[in-house]
Amino acid sequence: MNKLTDNIEKARAASRERLETAREIATEGSLVAREKMSESKARAAALLGEGREKAAESVAATRDVAKKAVAKSEETISNSPLAIVAGGAALGILIGMLLPKSQAEGKYVGGAGRKVNQTVKTAYQAAKDASRDQIGELGLSNDNLRAQFKDLFGKAIEAAKTAMAAAQDAVKEDNQGKK
Repeated sequence: MNKLTDNIEKARAASRERLETAREIATEGSLVAREKMSESKARAAALLGEGREKAAESVAATRDVAKKAVAKSEETISNSPLAIVAGGAALGILIGMLLPKSQAEGKYVGGAGRKVNQTVKTAYQAAKDASRDQIGELGLSNDNLRAQFKDLFGKAIEAAKTAMAAAQDAVKEDNQGKK
């Protein structure tokens, strides 16, 4: 029985030794996992900070672009306000011509519309004749005026596009910053 007791004791000792080794390995693994988790957490915090900085820089750049577009638009408008008014009127007329006439409009405003139309045509013709005479007196050509109007209208369109793009970028960046 002594041998049996010795074998049991040896088995117990071997089991204790294996248990102690398993505990040491588990403790080391737990320490490594905690260290890796801390590193990952620090990296994520750094990336979040960088992302916020870049978003703030983008918002500031967008604001600068929008301010420049507004300043350029104001400059264009102040340098030639009549051309802007004429362009707006032309755009309004074009939109009005493209919209279809409704039945209710024809029923309630038909007669008055014809009278207004005739009056507008007469006024337009008188204004056209007077402006031709005055332009002729100033020595300005139609081609020169067209070129200036096209340039101004193109600049106004470009300024509007730039302002729209800046606004869209700002909204996108603001939405990304909230995520």
